[in-house]
Amino acid sequence: MVSEKKEHVRAEAIPFSAYVQHNKIEDEREEVLLDVDAGKLEGGAYGNLKLAKDGHTVLVPQPTDDPHDPLNWSWTKKHMMLFIVALTAFLGDFSSAAGIPVIVAQGMEWNMDPNKVNYAGNLNVIMLGIGGLIMIPLCSWWGRAPLLFWTTLAGALFTLACTVTHSFTVFYAFRAFMGLSLTAFQVVGLACVKDMFYFHEHARKIGIWVSFFIISPYMSPFFGNFILAGTGNWRIVFWMVFGICCLDLIFILALADETWYNRSIPRDQQPPRGLRMMRVLGIWQIKNHKQYFRPLGACIRRLFSTFTKPIIVPIMFY
Repeated sequence: MVSEKKEHVRAEAIPFSAYVQHNKIEDEREEVLLDVDAGKLEGGAYGNLKLAKDGHTVLVPQPTDDPHDPLNWSWTKKHMMLFIVALTAFLGDFSSAAGIPVIVAQGMEWNMDPNKVNYAGNLNVIMLGIGGLIMIPLCSWWGRAPLLFWTTLAGALFTLACTVTHSFTVFYAFRAFMGLSLTAFQVVGLACVKDMFYFHEHARKIGIWVSFFIISPYMSPFFGNFILAGTGNWRIVFWMVFGICCLDLIFILALADETWYNRSIPRDQQPPRGLRMMRVLGIWQIKNHKQYFRPLGACIRRLFSTFTKPIIVPIMFY
């Protein structure tokens, strides 16, 4: 790999001419140029490489000149989108753990053993895992923005159903659907980060996204116990979850956009982006699907090919 020195990845280990031709940042050995030193590389010639503002960090991937390229979005738009993605990821475990403090109150209302009431929570957790596997190919097949909107809307409606029902059977079923839908951006969020930010920015931005859903299963029991102690009504805990889902939906409708940009298509052949709302609803993606997005079969094969990686097998057994 490219040698490291003083916490920089230096370009001296690879001939600089391998990169400056045709704006390449990767050579045939799959070694990627991450940092350049103008004083030592061929008299300071950078070719056509685009660098970060610090003057030496190579932008990976290299952005296009298209203002619609998410890499070219403004700092404000990128970070507002990052916040929305992180908040949506937050909802998965937040909604799941909201059922923990309320099982005794639910058991009293339905004349059931709290252990059996908790079956709904167990199923919800299972569906969080299954839903993540379903959402990975869907985000490549249909796009990020429509998945962001429709899964959040569905999750909000399923939460509402759980809140107002007086039947454990109905509650049990809709808790499963809550997990299936609200887990989406616990996995798809990583793709959005990679769409919008350069390689050298990934660690910090992924850290922001991850921090939201890492703290989420602690936050809903924390607030839920106070709500239950003060009101004695378990439904108010679920009204809280529903309210945050609705708040997220407002952010999505007002500010979200599609982060996927197909870099294999030249700028002059990119389909017109049209209205932002059409991209959020998924209509733009459907109209331009054939030439812009991967076939569903290919998306599913990519997912299953991941399971064949040597590192995955021991993790799955563990």
